[in-house]
Amino acid sequence: MKEKRMAFSEALKTRIRNVHTYVVTPFKDDASMTVDMEALRANLQFLVSRGVKVAAMGGGTGECEALTPDEHVQITQTALETVGDPCLVVATVPGNMGIALHLLDEYERMGIEVVLAMPPLVRGKIPSDTSGLIDYFQTLCSHTSLPLMPYNTQEWTVELFCELAAIDGIIGIKDPCLNPYPLFQAIQQLGNQLLWIGNKRHDPGVLHLRFQMGIEAFTSGQTNFWPEPELQLFELAKVQDWDSMITLQKQCAPLEQLRLLNDDAAMVKAAMDLVGLKGGRVRAPRSDLNSQSRTELAKTLRELKVPGIA
Repeated sequence: MKEKRMAFSEALKTRIRNVHTYVVTPFKDDASMTVDMEALRANLQFLVSRGVKVAAMGGGTGECEALTPDEHVQITQTALETVGDPCLVVATVPGNMGIALHLLDEYERMGIEVVLAMPPLVRGKIPSDTSGLIDYFQTLCSHTSLPLMPYNTQEWTVELFCELAAIDGIIGIKDPCLNPYPLFQAIQQLGNQLLWIGNKRHDPGVLHLRFQMGIEAFTSGQTNFWPEPELQLFELAKVQDWDSMITLQKQCAPLEQLRLLNDDAAMVKAAMDLVGLKGGRVRAPRSDLNSQSRTELAKTLRELKVPGIA
């Protein structure tokens, strides 16, 4: 594997190694569902007040696919202005070459430090010929000086992870751990050539195992309304207190199960509304929680004694 030319600062890597809150995008309750910037600022201030250190804007839970390029710019700029000092603000580019290149220029101009990069064919399976996917990320990295974190939504192979690691400008991988085996094999082969950001939603209760296998950070939607358990899990992982991680994950498992049964962004937004924050509706093609799911969610929040629940 060729040596990379681009060097990433250890300070940036350290900031990335944390819990990444995938910040929801609140919309006004009007016909066009305009982004509610006032609500977004209030939500961001709540996150900082609870100790959140990484705010990822316009990601999966932020309804990336439903936002216009201008809206991506607006929410990212708002995050920088609101919490840019205490938080690392991660911007997002969707899997569209023209839009991604435009947004990378905007993000570089405003002072973003790292970008989450969705792949093209976001919800599709990996193509048999992956050269186009490699060319896509190579083009993005050649266009910008910003470090990128490609988002694996396509169950990438070990070989593809290795090809991505060779691209100048890729600092890490966000992997939702839908199929963890290629990820863990890639971690064994590549080690610290990349930063590895995992997930705990799709298989609740095994986050400690993922840290044991080499992930260094994880993403969270739950932190939008109840940050403390997620932040505690990360602190426990740093000191390898696996037993305490198992106990805490079991306590939070009912919430994770509800997220699996409902649209993730819709569930998180409904929970935010129930605890007095500003969640609101989701944009199509996502669907808001029905009344039965909302009632079950409220019951679960009460049983877990989530702060703010009535």
